[in-house]
Amino acid sequence: MAAYRDEKTKNWYVQFRYIDWQGKSKHTTKRGFKTKKDALAYEYEFKSTAKDRIDMTVAELSEKYLEDRKLHIKPSRYASMEQTIRNHILPYIGNLKLADLTLLTMRHWQNELMKQNFSPSTLITYHRQCSTLLNFGVKFYGMKENPLRKVGSIGKMEKRLEFWTPKEFQQFIEVVDNPKYKLCFLLLFYSGMRVGELLALNEGDFDFIKNKISINKSLMHVTKEITTPKTENSIRTIEMPSGVMQEVKKYIENLEKITNPLFKVVPLTLLKALQRYAKQANVKEICLHDLRHSNASFLINAGIPITTISKRLGHKSPKVTLDVYSHMYRESDAQAAKLLQENFVRQSFVKEKES
Repeated sequence: MAAYRDEKTKNWYVQFRYIDWQGKSKHTTKRGFKTKKDALAYEYEFKSTAKDRIDMTVAELSEKYLEDRKLHIKPSRYASMEQTIRNHILPYIGNLKLADLTLLTMRHWQNELMKQNFSPSTLITYHRQCSTLLNFGVKFYGMKENPLRKVGSIGKMEKRLEFWTPKEFQQFIEVVDNPKYKLCFLLLFYSGMRVGELLALNEGDFDFIKNKISINKSLMHVTKEITTPKTENSIRTIEMPSGVMQEVKKYIENLEKITNPLFKVVPLTLLKALQRYAKQANVKEICLHDLRHSNASFLINAGIPITTISKRLGHKSPKVTLDVYSHMYRESDAQAAKLLQENFVRQSFVKEKES
């Protein structure tokens, strides 16, 4: 080891080689030490921790991470993940080395996101993605710890879901004058299917004899590709009201030419139509996915078993359904108490009459 004196500044500096995280030999220089002893101490400490020191940048780690995840997840999910990393993580910390990610650095990143007025659920989504990326660095590239674990999360999940009651939906659907949009809204409300699943339906997916719809594919919003549904459980056949199926049959019969997918419409266009008709019908504004929640709410309040609802929605398990819609069960607790009270009064009346 050797230290050198800068004659211009009268300070000391060191120059030496070390092995980086890729096993490559690199050269570095560090200036600004007041004494030779301080300079040599820095070189000694740097070299003694060189094997643990991560000189990979967050951007370099991201490339490794995305390369790995691309092989393990669906294209639509990958596209969303890549978009989050490139737009909301790398612009802030992409040039920083993993070894230089401090608690304060990550808090600054969180604060920058919060300045942009993202929704609480969006903030927590970005936070989780960044944390998952850094966990990848800990697991495979020698990071000692994920600083976000100590910093804490931001935002909160918005568990309360918006939905329409059957009465509100009826009020809404009566003003819809576009046949294609009307049928799309009917199918979303009465089937509980996802928007991507609706927009991937072919004529052959409808069984008009048994009044059933086969759901086995989905249109990916980001890539515009039709692929397999979200999970294996999403591949399902659901029985539908005969009235809705007759509406589908009439729609197909009135088409000059049948093309697949059957409903060629951009999700954003369908959403704008939903909002326009909702305003016209004087009902609260919801989004397209909330029609799925409306279906679940209707079935829950009708006392349909959670296992049946879970299968119709294509959830992985009834637990997933309960996690999403547990608040609806809590809200129906008063209804349950009212029902039990009515039964109690009725039984008391019978006993009094018998006595």
